[in-house]
Amino acid sequence: MARIPVEVVERLKAEVSVQRLAEARDVAFKKHGNDIIGRCPFHEDKTPSLVVTPAKNLWHCLGACQAGGTVIDWVMKSEGVSFRHAVELLQNDYQPLVAE
Repeated sequence: MARIPVEVVERLKAEVSVQRLAEARDVAFKKHGNDIIGRCPFHEDKTPSLVVTPAKNLWHCLGACQAGGTVIDWVMKSEGVSFRHAVELLQNDYQPLVAE
């Protein structure tokens, strides 16, 4: 199987908004300094523990799951798929979520 070109991975990380991916899973955000916070959809969350840094397009859960990363990591976690499959999903299915 051929490697995914670095340019493809970097383009997805830059163009697809992790905030919009989270909002598609019904995460409601509130502004918190330069970041936004919401309830993590990956575990039972009574208080906001999901932090998204829009300027860097990164996310991190400060709660039970301690997960985080890029849009690719988000898709891997939310869909339960491999890195390659997450990239393919982002290329094919998530184009409406491209950052403005």
